Amino acid sequence: MRTKYESIIEAVACAMEDHSYNSRWYFDFDEQDTVPLIEESECHPKEGHRLLYIEPMESRESFKLMEDFIETVPNKADQDKLWSALRQRRPFSAFKNMLHYTGQREKWFAFHDDQMREIVEKWLEHEEIIYENGVFTCNSDYVFEYFNEDN
Repeated sequence: MRTKYESIIEAVACAMEDHSYNSRWYFDFDEQDTVPLIEESECHPKEGHRLLYIEPMESRESFKLMEDFIETVPNKADQDKLWSALRQRRPFSAFKNMLHYTGQREKWFAFHDDQMREIVEKWLEHEEIIYENGVFTCNSDYVFEYFNEDN
């Protein structure tokens, strides 16, 4: 069973990897969880909750993760196939398909999860978010109280 800390790490990682054009993700210090704000919908944080924006990862950062993974693959033939996938027109999709074809899918997910954990923990540190006694806190100037302007 995952701990609360591990669940939050995973939730922040998912938020960082969400590139939906109409949504933004925040860490909600009152809910102790990630929350979306989806434009033109009723999906938004609760009034008065203290939030911190979670910046999505840039595509090149995700691409770099794939490159770093390929370097760890011991089988040269599998490495070559994965490198070839990254040179395709849709490299992310081609890479995922090639992972399945080469039998590297599970290794990729383990690698990806480890790398994303490091990225999120660096983000927590950079944003001065502290996890203590089961609670995330932050005194950053970037934490703000949410109020829906449409109300």
